[in-house]
Amino acid sequence: MSSAYESPKIRAVIVDDDQNSREIIKSNIIEYCPNIEILVLCDSLKSAYVEISRLAPDLVFLDIEMPMGNGFDLLRMFNPVKFKVIFVTAYSEYAVDAFRCSAMDFILKPCNVEELLRAIRKAEIEIKHDRYSDLSELLELMSHDNKPQGKVVISSSKGFTVVSPDEIIMCKAESYCTFIYLTGSGVISSSRNLKYYENLLPCEKFMRVHNSYLVNLNHVREYSNQEVIMLSESRSSPLSNVHKQEFLKMFRSRNNRKKP
Repeated sequence: MSSAYESPKIRAVIVDDDQNSREIIKSNIIEYCPNIEILVLCDSLKSAYVEISRLAPDLVFLDIEMPMGNGFDLLRMFNPVKFKVIFVTAYSEYAVDAFRCSAMDFILKPCNVEELLRAIRKAEIEIKHDRYSDLSELLELMSHDNKPQGKVVISSSKGFTVVSPDEIIMCKAESYCTFIYLTGSGVISSSRNLKYYENLLPCEKFMRVHNSYLVNLNHVREYSNQEVIMLSESRSSPLSNVHKQEFLKMFRSRNNRKKP
């Protein structure tokens, strides 16, 4: 039987475009945080704005990288922000430092239960005392003009790695993962699919040459008649018939430009 003095549940919304990430947060909350009521799961900025406006939650778990914008764009739609925010991110070290300096709560992807519970416990205390952080300084810091340029964030089971696209030799799809091969013999296994990286990486440097391979054109060394592309550091990629004509056109054009 419930106590008359039992604290009301904290009403929460989860905003993340990745279904797996949403479900992990939801299942951990259900298992470990019975005082959190999940109102709705949102997979886009548009749906998040509608639901947060309608439901007025106490707490929002907010992904940073979203289609058609980012989590900061969503927060700018609310003035003031009258809910507690826990950022869920595979974002760059720059952003993580910004969160720390602003005393913001954040969880690194892939979601760690201990980090989640730590952030929720802090949020519970602040919500109980009706304390909400001033996000204006953080939003200014993370404005589009202030973002570090030319870096990409690769999330993995160990956290995330920030690299320059020039360091990436190729990306290879394998099962539900993508293996990113870096200069210096580094390899990162990411839970994102190859299409994600094809959209993320600059198209003037990266080309899909096979259903399972995306290569950095700056690392192409030669092409063999056996439909194999030789890359830097002894890496190689097959070349499919679907992409062969486009690749050969590019390859010959680049070789001609190199000639004196």
